[in-house]
Amino acid sequence: MIKILVITHGSFGTEMVRTAENIVGKQDHVGVIAVNPEDSLSIMCKRTAETLESMESDKGILIFTDMLGGTPCNACLPYSINKNVEIVSGVNLYMLLSAFINRKNMDIKELVKKVLADGAKSITNAKELLIQKMK
Repeated sequence: MIKILVITHGSFGTEMVRTAENIVGKQDHVGVIAVNPEDSLSIMCKRTAETLESMESDKGILIFTDMLGGTPCNACLPYSINKNVEIVSGVNLYMLLSAFINRKNMDIKELVKKVLADGAKSITNAKELLIQKMK
């Protein structure tokens, strides 16, 4: 099974995982790292390396981060080069749900494509959709 690691500023990742599990059930092989304001990039790189080592998987590890260019994303980028690790930034709840639901049936590259497509579909102007359906 593809393992999932969520790295975000503060408790955002913890709460997103908790919420997703409330919807689809408790998940195995999911880790969360919270970046605190006092954490330097070097500290986060060390924590990320330790977590990834403990999560080793022949199926791969999908890392979700909250934003491109932030410490969570920058801390894990070096580990995507020599390991079976993919990184998706800009995580939202729909993307995490998609990963939880589909990670058993896809390889990691397919899962990344699915998660990105599902995440993009979930970002919309809900009012416009409602108005179109009412016409």
